Amino acid sequence: MEVHRRLDLTLMRFNILDEIAAMKSSAQWNSTGRGAKTLVKNDELRIVLVALSAGKAIHEHHAEGAISVSVVEGAIRFTGDGKEQGLRSGSLLALAAALPHGVEALEDSAFMLTVVIQP
Repeated sequence: MEVHRRLDLTLMRFNILDEIAAMKSSAQWNSTGRGAKTLVKNDELRIVLVALSAGKAIHEHHAEGAISVSVVEGAIRFTGDGKEQGLRSGSLLALAAALPHGVEALEDSAFMLTVVIQP
């Protein structure tokens, strides 16, 4: 069980590879093949680490703010603004606010999702 932690400190540091390893060793990953952990959440910004096993998807939805997706490992298919983008480890994508988008893992993958919160 994770100990409650603050998501809105003025300075925060994470080892993303350790976070992914912990996520992939969790009961949730073993039963669903997916996981997500909010790392930062404040009035201006959300940063979420997402892991999906091959073939898993996040169906089309939208975020109120602009987003970025940075692939840490694996490969995903990102669909947004009516276009498909294949993204591999090391890729970064930005999408304007409120546009429908979805993600499918082409292989076991992890990515950082950043959402800019509009005032």
